Amino acid sequence: MNRNDYDNSLARQARRLEEYVKIVYESVFPQVDQLPVKEIWDAQKIFITGCGDSWLAGIAAKPAFESVTKIETNAPRAIDFSRALSNKNLGYSPNTPLVILISYSGTAARVIECAKRASKYGANTIAITNNPNSPLAENCRYCIHVGLPEDGEYQPGLTTYNASMIALFAIALRIGRIRNKITPLEYEDMKKELLSFVSEAQKKVSEYEERAFETALKWKGLKAEDFIGDYGDYATAFFGSAKVIETFGGYTTYDDSEDWCHINYFLADPEKIGRVVINNESSPSYDRMLETINAVKILKSPCMIVSDAKKEAFPETMEVFTTVKPKYFWMNPLIQHIPFDFVAGYIAALKGETGFRADDERYNSDLAKNRLKSGTQILII
Repeated sequence: MNRNDYDNSLARQARRLEEYVKIVYESVFPQVDQLPVKEIWDAQKIFITGCGDSWLAGIAAKPAFESVTKIETNAPRAIDFSRALSNKNLGYSPNTPLVILISYSGTAARVIECAKRASKYGANTIAITNNPNSPLAENCRYCIHVGLPEDGEYQPGLTTYNASMIALFAIALRIGRIRNKITPLEYEDMKKELLSFVSEAQKKVSEYEERAFETALKWKGLKAEDFIGDYGDYATAFFGSAKVIETFGGYTTYDDSEDWCHINYFLADPEKIGRVVINNESSPSYDRMLETINAVKILKSPCMIVSDAKKEAFPETMEVFTTVKPKYFWMNPLIQHIPFDFVAGYIAALKGETGFRADDERYNSDLAKNRLKSGTQILII
């Protein structure tokens, strides 16, 4: 089969990985450099929140904040932040918590609600969005505009996910430098490494695509895909699972290595479930994940591993996509979703499916749209 006959949005976005990262990088770093020193020193706790891919970007960037800023960092779901988080986390001292709110469009109702609630209790707020005139930006003290071209192809989200991560990394570096947790030389080296890392990863994109197409041919008839990842890699696992649903409406699940061994290990028909494991050598649970991978081998599930470790670390029967090892471990989430992005995109194309069920009236009727609009209700508590 000719791969070119099955081109798709995710593949096109993945091929332009480096190009889009550079655009966002050049947009966000000058803006982040203008964040006031006083409010950076005020921050005693950091919250990062959003919905969907935006929330996952926060989980992916959490290790960067913990490593570079040394500040306690949390990445709650928007609904948890807006409706359930105790007020004491937001207003025990003016501007003490720094709340970073992510929405590419700047119109996500629940994220706007989070911004209003944070501001109500005195927290400092930063919006990450591609619309500096959006309701989210208007309800935050500061706005970081990611700067993606408005006419780009960004759905299903891949480029926008990376854009959010780059903006978050830039904020983390600014905080770390101002608070003297990293030296001026380290700051400049980390900035330089971001581009170098993505540039090296771009060299492997063609290989990923070719192998991913072959994987898609083998996996398109499976009954489900099951993703496993820990710490920052959990975001990559969850993101991959989301692409299964968004591109071809497949059945999917995701979990960390420990709960997988307690729960998903028992899924029926394991030989019909494609397992996707993200396991980097820098992961605190690298050894535990190796045990989990051995369990997958025993179950004889088709398995795709994405890792910066050498291929020889894993069973020969598994498809190992070896990624570039970054100088700073927290950069890994920027590229490790790329191999499966190709797989998901090609499975959708091979199945003839339309993203987000666009060809199914049940998902696109006026009734369905009105039910989604109900999410625009905002309640400040």
